[in-house]
Amino acid sequence: MIEPYRLRVDARAEPREVDAPNPELSWALRSDEQGAIPASHRVTVRPAADAHALWDSGVREGDSTGLRYDGPKLTPETSYVWSVEVEDRQGARCSAESTFETGVCDWSGVVWIGRDPEPNGAIDATDRDSDTPVRPTLRTNDLSPPLQLRRAFTTSAAPARARLTVTARGLVVPYINGARVGDDELLPGWTDYRTRIQYRTFDVTDLVHAGENVLAAEVGEGWWSGFVGFDHRHHAHHYGTAPQLLARLVIDDPDGERTVLGTDESWREHDGRRRWADLLMGEYIDSTHGTPGWTGRGFDDLKWRAARVLDPDPGPLIGQRDEPVRVVDELAPVAIDRTANRTIIDFGQNLVGRLRLPASPNHPLTVRHGEVLDAHGELYTDNLRSAEATDHLRSSTPTEPVFTFHGFRYAELSGADVDPMQVRAAVLSSDVEWTGEVTTSSPFLNRLIENIRWGQLGNFVSVPTDCPQRDERLGWTADVQVFAPTATLNADLQALLRRWLDDLVSAQLPNGSVPDVIPRSPGTTLFDYGAPGWGDAIVLVPWTLYRAYGDIDVLRAMFEPMRRWLDYVAERNPDGLWRSRRGNDYGDWLSVDEHTPKEVVATAYHAHATATAARIAQVLEEHEAARELHTRAALIRAAFVEAFLGEDGRVHGDSQTAYLMSLAWDLAPEDRRPALFARLVDKIEQRGARLTTGFHGVALLCPTLARFGRPDLAYDLLFQREFPSWGFSIDNGATTIWERWDGWTPDGGFQTPEMNSFNHYSLGSVGQWIYSDVAGIAQADDSVGFRRVIIAPSIDPRLEWVNGRLQAPHGEITTRWVREGDEIVLTVTLPPGTTGIARLGARDAELCAGTTVLRALATEV
Repeated sequence: MIEPYRLRVDARAEPREVDAPNPELSWALRSDEQGAIPASHRVTVRPAADAHALWDSGVREGDSTGLRYDGPKLTPETSYVWSVEVEDRQGARCSAESTFETGVCDWSGVVWIGRDPEPNGAIDATDRDSDTPVRPTLRTNDLSPPLQLRRAFTTSAAPARARLTVTARGLVVPYINGARVGDDELLPGWTDYRTRIQYRTFDVTDLVHAGENVLAAEVGEGWWSGFVGFDHRHHAHHYGTAPQLLARLVIDDPDGERTVLGTDESWREHDGRRRWADLLMGEYIDSTHGTPGWTGRGFDDLKWRAARVLDPDPGPLIGQRDEPVRVVDELAPVAIDRTANRTIIDFGQNLVGRLRLPASPNHPLTVRHGEVLDAHGELYTDNLRSAEATDHLRSSTPTEPVFTFHGFRYAELSGADVDPMQVRAAVLSSDVEWTGEVTTSSPFLNRLIENIRWGQLGNFVSVPTDCPQRDERLGWTADVQVFAPTATLNADLQALLRRWLDDLVSAQLPNGSVPDVIPRSPGTTLFDYGAPGWGDAIVLVPWTLYRAYGDIDVLRAMFEPMRRWLDYVAERNPDGLWRSRRGNDYGDWLSVDEHTPKEVVATAYHAHATATAARIAQVLEEHEAARELHTRAALIRAAFVEAFLGEDGRVHGDSQTAYLMSLAWDLAPEDRRPALFARLVDKIEQRGARLTTGFHGVALLCPTLARFGRPDLAYDLLFQREFPSWGFSIDNGATTIWERWDGWTPDGGFQTPEMNSFNHYSLGSVGQWIYSDVAGIAQADDSVGFRRVIIAPSIDPRLEWVNGRLQAPHGEITTRWVREGDEIVLTVTLPPGTTGIARLGARDAELCAGTTVLRALATEV
């Protein structure tokens, strides 16, 4: 019997904000039977309040694990139950069901509210805090206290159904009757607020009671009006100058009556114990300014100010498209260093989040955050640049900040004396499903895999960022595109990256250029004109999503924008060599000891992105566009060969990255590739199996060596411990991927503090090769969503065993290879509907659903 599971609606589990008219319904399959093959499937959708199906797809033959809803128009704000029934070829049937709710389309009577912005309309912050024991800095001086907003209401009976829909221009934490609603953090996340702001809907039926009730919310500045990025000419107020709230509570009584309560001028506002809060600067909490009980019933708000209507137009609201940020882990201290003036806590892991702290009622507790310690054992913070990353807390109860986060391994506590063993680090990340894992017999390799995972965990916080600690945290496009093939194996990022791509398209300039940073902050023009490898994300990220998830809709949505980008480059470089209009042109960013000429990197990317777009056009059956793009890609390749490939088997610049791009992207004619590869190998071996590659080259390094017959050299690089290498950083305490190979060295100490993050993910792009060649989980060139796999692990004597797992869209794939005496034993398990080939040395085996075991002598592999 074949069992459907992991039901998703638009790549999300049980969403409550579905506003697409034809959502995608998908599922995965599993079975204990060898060779199980799905024969057909059937999907039905019905309103939760009705036993009759609204839509029945009918029995559809084939092994598909998804289809679009194609029934009558879905009613807004309605709960639906959908089920899928799968039949195998023996006639056995099995079904599963899930739910979703449609989004809001009627925002009448709901407006944006906030603090009165007029002079004397609110208490002046300077006067109010004149007696504060914590003095603001130059950057925090102008930060206003987060909003406390509340509204009391009464109901005649407990509701049959109640839904709270909430969003903010800023960040919001909602409450009903004193209870926090949901567990989202940094709600509603960061989008291009000018074109879309996400809202979340919560089931609050159990929180609303008969009689008096209170709806409340705390609202901070966040990305809307707080500090963002490092452009000091426009460091804050990118979208607005103060936070705002928009909320809508819908209560359905048992007798069928519906009551709608929205944000309006009836709400009351007052500041409270949070004196300031900023994502980069930190948060100050002082309970002596608190208003205990303000989120619940029985609180007297007569002295509170009336909230002001700041915007009557709800604006471009969309339902939440991906999983929100949540606390995904909690870490305890692993070491504590105490002196008379300070306590430094080591959590043993570079992470993103904030501290949960015990009470400190008498004196403020100051908490500074840092990734590493300096030579004297003190907190190193020079690399934070203008980000203060400092929290101040004076609280009569255990507490934690909610409107800030930090990148840190170490926290320095000073001021109030608290028990450091009671402190915990709350880890924040977008709460996506972690779908892949690789474990090995090598503790060192396992640490590298964990470093890649933690780098991804900390840099996917609402948007994919470049670093979580300093005054940046921006969605650099090249960082995403080089790491996406690894990231999409580690976790299900289909919804998050689709939503991020929406912001990329919104930011594309009229001339077709793609900014280097997405979302594009409107207050700066530093990054408007896309650089090679950065702007190309508009082509390469959608292709990665298609390959990983079989998401053809993302190709349809992105095809015209990607053509506009490619036309932008081609029109300015008609001979195929990308020499003009390269934006900020970062080259092979952060390479070491070798420089790849920027025109080589640029032209290679132009050829690669154009050829990829040609493949996309073929998939979309855009035949004329495919011919045009194939012709253009051939012209660029020919220009590359003419300009940069010498007859002596060398590429202009003679760098590892130059050879890798020429080989990996098939830029060189086939008959010239052996000489190029020989030169690449020679350069690596001359350096003692050490790399020189930056962001772009490193992703190609191990896959290219393995493809052309030297997986042993790829393993040498993987296990290298001398500088520069992944192992060097691990041996020097790294628990995430460093931004730079030389972030710290014994001879030079710390690299320039202007740009030296110890939590990045770009150089972790080797993770894709660890899946494909170490664990052996790869897919055929003509496959998408891992429907047809190639399981061919590269066996290395430094490993005794390797386990791999991937929750692919259609089901779970597992691999294991292990040494048993003089044999290598490869075990592969595939889900129903997935096929492929297992290859171990000279032995091949056709794969089907179920488990297959392949054996070969160790000497033969």
